[in-house]
Amino acid sequence: MRRLFWIFLFSSLSLWSTPQEFTVNLKDPEYQGGVISTHHGGVISSPELRIQARHIVYINKIDKGEEIHRVIAEGDLMLDSGGHTYVGRRLEYDFVTKTGIVYDGVTAIDLWFLGGEKIRLNADRSFYLYNSFVTTSESKNADWKIHTREVEITKKNLLSAKNVTFRFFETPILWLPAFKSNLKTFSESPVKYRIDWDTGLWPKISMRYRVYSWENLDLYFRLNVRPSKGIGGALETDYKSFDKRTKFRTRSYLDHDAFYRDTNPDKARTHYRMQGRYESKSENEKAQFFATYDWLSDKNMQTDFGSEDFELNTAKQTKMVIRNYQDWMIFGIDGKFRINGFQGMKQELPESFWTPKPFELGGSGIISENRAKIAYLDYVSAKDIEPDVPDFSAARLSTHNSLYRPFHTHGFSLTPILGIDGVFYGDSQKERPAALGVLNYQLLADLTMKRNYHTFRHVLKPYIYYQGITLPTISPDTPYIFSIHDGYNRLNLIKSGVRNLFYFKETPLFEPNIIADLYTYSFFSDDTFKKMVPKMQGNFIWNFPSWRFSSRLGWNIEKQVLDYANIGLAWTINENFAFKSEFRHRSRFDWRKGDPDNFIMEVTRDISDLLHSPLSDGRNTLLTRLQMKLAPQWTARIESHIGWGRGGEPNYNEAKLELITMISTSWRLRLIFIHSPAPRKKNDRFTFGLSLVKK
Repeated sequence: MRRLFWIFLFSSLSLWSTPQEFTVNLKDPEYQGGVISTHHGGVISSPELRIQARHIVYINKIDKGEEIHRVIAEGDLMLDSGGHTYVGRRLEYDFVTKTGIVYDGVTAIDLWFLGGEKIRLNADRSFYLYNSFVTTSESKNADWKIHTREVEITKKNLLSAKNVTFRFFETPILWLPAFKSNLKTFSESPVKYRIDWDTGLWPKISMRYRVYSWENLDLYFRLNVRPSKGIGGALETDYKSFDKRTKFRTRSYLDHDAFYRDTNPDKARTHYRMQGRYESKSENEKAQFFATYDWLSDKNMQTDFGSEDFELNTAKQTKMVIRNYQDWMIFGIDGKFRINGFQGMKQELPESFWTPKPFELGGSGIISENRAKIAYLDYVSAKDIEPDVPDFSAARLSTHNSLYRPFHTHGFSLTPILGIDGVFYGDSQKERPAALGVLNYQLLADLTMKRNYHTFRHVLKPYIYYQGITLPTISPDTPYIFSIHDGYNRLNLIKSGVRNLFYFKETPLFEPNIIADLYTYSFFSDDTFKKMVPKMQGNFIWNFPSWRFSSRLGWNIEKQVLDYANIGLAWTINENFAFKSEFRHRSRFDWRKGDPDNFIMEVTRDISDLLHSPLSDGRNTLLTRLQMKLAPQWTARIESHIGWGRGGEPNYNEAKLELITMISTSWRLRLIFIHSPAPRKKNDRFTFGLSLVKK
């Protein structure tokens, strides 16, 4: 058995900018007149490409003054060129022009398989496919594919085609005159199919396609059809600038349909939702601009049309945020606007703030912090309750100035804080301007003690926090209350407790393995609470590599009730089973408020008044989620939400069962069943979905 190993070095030809070395390794070769051939397999390689085939004809000669340097290969053909691997029936390649043709060829980019009757390779590493297809299946008989007569793939893996049909089992289901796509961009599934079958309604068929994708822009089109009710569609755009400093995403949806959780699930109505999210940063990132808009046809639209790929997390907000960060200060402008009539909210038209960098007063160690705000605030009620809850608005100017001096010695820390808050309102509930001023003073003290044992480390931290606020210069009933920042009243509060941290050497984590924090609240010079220590609370966490148990408990000493309890367990038992469950309890005396550590409301209003307001909302909730791997390609997820004990309202339960598997290479199949409270007992929805994902 004979082998021939040749090395050709071209260093003097003007057609080559640099010398090119080719290695020809053929089995049982035949040589005649500058032509080497074999029918027993071989490899031709260079730094730029590699050709492997059973039948190879290698030509390297000069004919009539013209250099001929090419190869013809067939049978078990594989070509590596330009970062891509091609397989096909036949290859013709010219080493001088660096171009070639692969007949009946297929190549792959990321999860995409591209093939055609001919693949023309260009010198700039781009290539063309003729009478071609694009799919995710390794088989030519793919269940889903894009078909077109001609496709161009640039060296940046950008696809451009005309007269395109999307085919499912060889049946054309969508035609586009032109199609562009970035084959390397895969932040979201480029194609999805979905069927929703709601109780009492015909199935709804949904299709979502990425119809355009180029270097910095993706365009999605969605079509929804429910034969018994109507049709709907969405247009979605994702833009990202080349420098990645500017991003703009939009979601626009319109339909005439019925939803199973709508107020009247039997009646088809026109629904719409327009969302947008814009972000921009300067080159040094010191100047930033952020804006969102969210315009909905009705208050149920957000939950009725729930879709993980459609939601931009705008939370029904239309707002803008401007920030300018400098070494010595931060300046910002915020704007919030109501465009949905069913919402009640505080509009900022606008609100701006200025915060200089904290500075030290001489060498005293005393730190000065200052902040100023100016705003025009307009509180508007939802239109259906506007006659009963009137709107109010006012210009608002505020300033906060504080001084503090931390002291540290041998694990002991003491920080006194003294501050002044001033607010001017252009209007008030007395129908005249009002000015408010208060003095606040705080004292933070804690002691950190550490001790190392053989298997763990213990950190003990007793602490005490005092907060005092003087009586404001105007009554709490005088200013308009736009937010918690307008609530000022006399307060004398002490929070004292002990925090224990345990770090185990055998199971080290970023946070302590065990946290036990027990503390009490004491109030002085206050008529609301009859006992000096009316509340005791605690946070307890056991944190280990495979499981975490957490609990937050609050005991109302004065009323002898459990104010709140949040108890949760998350456990990854093994690679096939994991779950998380949480029980939440809230009593009638645990008020609904944004900051649980702010007690201005409690010392201002009587408990009996709070009990007869929406702030009192006792309830119990049990949340559970588990995931099981049923088989190598099958995963099940179960979620449940059970609620009870909420005044005179009925108990409720929600459940979601989801089965997920991968089929046909990169297609993900999802089967979803949802049961939830809905009008007219139309509680159930079944969903069948197919989406293209990276494995």
